[in-house]
Amino acid sequence: MRLTRNWLKNFIDLKDIRSEEITSALNSLGFEVEFKRVYRDLNDQLTLGHVGNVAPIEGTKLNFCFVDKGEELVSPIVCGASNVEEGQYVIVASPGKKISTGQILETKEIKGKTSEGMICSLSEIGLDQDVQTDIEKEGIYSIHTKNDLYSLIGSNEVLNLIGFNDVVWDVDLTLNRSDALGALQLAKELANYFNKDIKEYTSKLKQIPSIYHVSVSLKQSNLTDELVKSCAMELFDLKEVKNLNDSLLEPQIYSNQDIWLKFCGTKSTQNFWLDLANAITIETGQPILFLDPEKIKAQLYIENNSTDKKPFNYELMCADEVICSLGSQINSYFLPSSSTKQVLVVYLALNPILMRKHQKSNNISSVLMQRWIKPISSKLYNCASQRVHYWFDQYNLYSANTNIEVQIEPKDKPISIEVNLEYLNEFLGLDLTFEKIKKLFKNLDFKIEKTEKNSLIFNVDPLRTDIVNKADIAEEVARLYGYDNIKPHQQVLKATLKDKNLNNKLKNQVENYLIGIGFNNIKTYSLLNKEVVKKWDLFNINDEINLMSPLSNLRETYRLSLAQSAVEIAGSNYSKGNKNLKLYEIADVYNKNLVREKHLAILMSGKPYYQKAYNLDIEASYGLIKGIIDEILNQYQISIMDLEFKPISLKNDDIHPYLNTEITYKNQVIGFIFKLSPRYEQANKLDNTYLAELSLSRIEKLFDKKNIIKEISKYQKTSRDLTMILGQDCLYNEIIKTITKDINYLTSYKLLDIYQDEELKNNYKTAISVGFEFNNNEQQLTDNDVSLEWNKVLKNIEKLKIEVK
Repeated sequence: MRLTRNWLKNFIDLKDIRSEEITSALNSLGFEVEFKRVYRDLNDQLTLGHVGNVAPIEGTKLNFCFVDKGEELVSPIVCGASNVEEGQYVIVASPGKKISTGQILETKEIKGKTSEGMICSLSEIGLDQDVQTDIEKEGIYSIHTKNDLYSLIGSNEVLNLIGFNDVVWDVDLTLNRSDALGALQLAKELANYFNKDIKEYTSKLKQIPSIYHVSVSLKQSNLTDELVKSCAMELFDLKEVKNLNDSLLEPQIYSNQDIWLKFCGTKSTQNFWLDLANAITIETGQPILFLDPEKIKAQLYIENNSTDKKPFNYELMCADEVICSLGSQINSYFLPSSSTKQVLVVYLALNPILMRKHQKSNNISSVLMQRWIKPISSKLYNCASQRVHYWFDQYNLYSANTNIEVQIEPKDKPISIEVNLEYLNEFLGLDLTFEKIKKLFKNLDFKIEKTEKNSLIFNVDPLRTDIVNKADIAEEVARLYGYDNIKPHQQVLKATLKDKNLNNKLKNQVENYLIGIGFNNIKTYSLLNKEVVKKWDLFNINDEINLMSPLSNLRETYRLSLAQSAVEIAGSNYSKGNKNLKLYEIADVYNKNLVREKHLAILMSGKPYYQKAYNLDIEASYGLIKGIIDEILNQYQISIMDLEFKPISLKNDDIHPYLNTEITYKNQVIGFIFKLSPRYEQANKLDNTYLAELSLSRIEKLFDKKNIIKEISKYQKTSRDLTMILGQDCLYNEIIKTITKDINYLTSYKLLDIYQDEELKNNYKTAISVGFEFNNNEQQLTDNDVSLEWNKVLKNIEKLKIEVK
C-alpha cells in the first residue's frame, strides 16, 4: 500500500509535520515503511508550456515545435515524441535546467533546427516506467487540470501543479490490517497519532435527490450466497460536458489525480471511469464498478464460467453477456460514455477465499482484486458513496443521486468487547486510566464506555475485522500507546511448585531411549496438500483444517498424521547423500472438531546401523522397528500380550500391501507399523524404508498408571525352549496367549529365532523358536514342578494342532 504526502494534506493539516515524522509514525503504528521516495528533489523548477505549431522534420521522426512559455517569443523545441500535438499543455525543461536523469538542458541545433530545451516525458522527470503505459513511455505528458491552464502558461510550478513534487511511502501491511488497503484508514491512524482532526469534505456537499430509482438488481443464487458478502447500488444523474463547439466530451482524469494513481502503483487505463474507480477504491478500500444503466437490459448475475485451465472464473453477467471477469477490465460496451446521462455505481464485497482461487485461475492483479482477496469489511459502501459524490462534484459531473440501495446485507456484525481495566494494565505493565485510554482512540472510529465494574466496553470500528477479543484490544492499546513508550521493568521470577506430569516424564523417557539408540529428532512442516492429508489419515481423525488463503496447494491443510512429513524429510536427506536414516518426531495433530492428539513417528531407511570398522551392517526391517515399538510401549507398562496386531484397513497404495500392521490396545487403535511400497520408495528415491506411528495421547488415556514393582526371585530360574511350525495364517500373539493361559510359575517368554528353509518356504510355513522361563518367589522349583507346567504348554499346543520340533 502506498501513501503520498500531497494526498494526506487533503485530510490532515501537515504544516508542522515533517515527512520523517510521518515515516516514524507509520513504523510506530505497526505499518512498516518499506521505502520512502522524495520526488520534489529530482528536478529543477520546470515550466508549464503550451504547444503552438507542430511541424514534422522531413526524413526523420522528429517534430519542430513552437512552445509558448509565457515569454515575448515562443521557444523552438525539437521533439521526438509521436504524441505531441498542437494545443497541448506540457512540461518544459528550459536551457540551464537539470532533470532527474542528471542532464542539464542547453540550446542545441538538431537537423538544422534550433532547439531551446526539452518537452518532458514522465520518465525524464523521474517517474518509474513500470507505472506508465506504452504511450507514456514513448511520448510526452499532456497536462489536464480542473483550473484554466492558459493563465498559468510560463509558471515554474508545473510539477507542483500536477502533484509530482511529492513524498511517497510504500507501507507493508500485515493480513490483519487489510482495512488499511483503504488509504482513509491510514489517514485516520496518522491523524490520531499527531492529534489532528480529519478534514471532512463530503459534509459540505449537498445531496440532490434523483427523481429516478435503481432499476437494476443482482440475482440471488447459491453462488452469490457463498461469494457475495454485501452488494449495494446507487444511481447518479450526470451533467453534460461539452466543448466550445457544443459537442459532448468524454471527461478526462486530472493530471494530479493521474500522477497520484501512478505513485500508488497503478497505470492509467486510458478510460476516465476505470481510472476514477481505481482512485476511489484505493481511497476507501471498497472496489466499485461504474456501469451505464441504459446498457443493462436484464438482471445482473454472477456465474462461474469455468474451464479446464480456469476452474474458478467468476464473471458478472447480463443477459448472457459478460460485463467483466471479476477484477478484470470491464467490457467497454457497459462503461459510461460521453452520451451517458446516468451512471450506476455497484459496490461489491466478496468472499476473499473464493476470490483468491479466482485470482489464481485467471492470474489477475488489479486494484479491485487486491482488495477482494483480503478480509476487508463488507460495510464500506457508505464511505465509497461519499467519495463518488465528492469526485463527481470535482469533475462537475454531479447532478443528483438516489439513496444507496443495499441488495445483499453485510454479513459483518457489530463487535462489542468488554475488558477489565485492571487486566489491561497488568497485561501491558502500564498504569492507564479510562480517560487516557479514551484519548488514545480519539480520532479512530471506536466508541468506549466505562461500566460500574471498572471495565471498559469497546465498540469496535466497523471497518476493523481483525479485533474480536480482549487480547486484540490489549494489543491495540499497546500499539497506540507506542511500544517504545512502554518502559522495561526488571523481571521478577517467582519460584512455584509444579505438579509432576507423568505423561511428560514418560515422553521424555521415550525420547531419551530413541536418542540413545542413535535416532535424530526432526521438526517438520505441519501443512500438506489436502489430498495427501486425507490419504494419510491413518488414525481416521477426519475433519481436517484447511487454510482460508494458502500460498500454495502444497501447503493448504493441517496434517492428521506425521508419517508423510517424515518421508519428505527422508527423501530430502537421501538426495543430499544421507541414505542411512533413523528419524523420529513428536508433534500434535488437530482437526476442526477440537481434536488434538500427540503423535510419535519413527522412520528407518537403508542401513540404520552401519559401521564398516566393526563389521556392523544391519538393514532396516520390520522386526527391527517392531522391537523398538515394543520397547516404547514397555515404558508405558503395556505388555505385548495385551496388544492386537492386524493388517492396516486404510487403503493407501503408498504403504506396502503385506508388510504392515495396525496396533490395537483395549479396542482402540494406538499405532501402525509399515513398510513403504517399492513404487513409493522409488518415487522418493529411498532404499528400504519402514515407519511406525503411535498416538501417544491415546496411549496416555489407556495405559495403567499404577507403579507396579515386581519382586526379583532369589531362586534359580528354569528355562524351556521349543520350535513351532506355523502357517501364514497363524498369529503369533494369539498363539502365545493361548498356550500360556493358566500356566503357573511362568515369569517370561521371548522370541528366540525365526527360520525358513526351502521346504518350509515351499509349504508357506515358518519355524518359530520361543524360550520360556519358570521361577517362584517362595521356593526353588523342582524338575517335577516345571515339568507339570511345561506339559500343560505342550497340551495347549497340541490342541491347536501345531507341529512342534
